[in-house]
Amino acid sequence: LTTMEMCIQQTVEYTKTRVAFGKPILANQVVQFRLAELQTEIEALRSLVYRAAGLRVQGQDVTLLASMAKLKAGRLVREVADSCLQYWGGMGFVNETPITRVYRDQRILSIGGGADEVMLGIISKLMGVVPKEK
Repeated sequence: LTTMEMCIQQTVEYTKTRVAFGKPILANQVVQFRLAELQTEIEALRSLVYRAAGLRVQGQDVTLLASMAKLKAGRLVREVADSCLQYWGGMGFVNETPITRVYRDQRILSIGGGADEVMLGIISKLMGVVPKEK
């Protein structure tokens, strides 16, 4: 979560100074709204993680919630990095920036420790939507 928040914060700071068509990139409402949407998604993920942690502390099985959180985290970090990198333009892709590093390095979250498809399989099974084999 912290990595995603860092991406957004650094993108906000950068887009305040990056000018296109005579005004800062951040002056565009579409950029403001996209960053707000991403921050909202991060907060929703944080709530899911805290809920799972709280239930685990109480001794409950949180396999379903943990699988959901891992799936969402892996996908969201890619979305945040990709969206933020877009606002950095070529500077963010060519030069070594924290955004570039996140874009490149965080891909492993959807692979290591259980790929997205594995998490979806667990979630589907625990939801009871996978037909039982005869």
